[in-house]
Amino acid sequence: GTKIYVGNLNFDTTMEDLKATFAEYGEVKDCFMPSDYDGNPRGFAFIQMEEENALKAIEELHGTQLDGRTLNVNKSLPKGTKASPTQIKLYVGNLSWGTEEAALRELFEEYGKVIDCYIPTDRETGQHRGFAFVTMDPDEALRAADETDGYELDGRILRVNEAQPKGSGRSYNNNSYDGGDAYDEAQDESWGNDSY
Repeated sequence: GTKIYVGNLNFDTTMEDLKATFAEYGEVKDCFMPSDYDGNPRGFAFIQMEEENALKAIEELHGTQLDGRTLNVNKSLPKGTKASPTQIKLYVGNLSWGTEEAALRELFEEYGKVIDCYIPTDRETGQHRGFAFVTMDPDEALRAADETDGYELDGRILRVNEAQPKGSGRSYNNNSYDGGDAYDEAQDESWGNDSY
């Protein structure tokens, strides 16, 4: 059979829920949901099915919702093989405090399917922190970044680029600026007021 990786699971989703979802496409031969030392689910699972059924399940279920989370469903690769990036995560900065996830999603959906849209919030205040991440297919993501970078949404000019994984070494502070965004923020502040 073929092993399927299912990511971005809601921690409340049980193995039974998952099996039932995949059983619509054929017999689920095996289901494995890793948990951490405390027995809490880690948010992903593996399903084994006949290849034909597996491919159909991947096609139909990838990007669909289960318990409020958008599933990431693809073929599980043997350990040590790196998948080519099938999706690109975009960093969207300089958001207005009033911008809702729905408005952001709608903007990016003009360029293709939005696989995931996430606006981090501050734990203390519940306010969002002025930036977001949008995940899309590579071609659509690059086009969206190109078109939406500099776009005005709710009175703020968006900054959109490909999100860099932590520690990827492509940071903007080439020893001359301290902390990736410090330079950008300073630019934002002085932009448009003529006090040079």
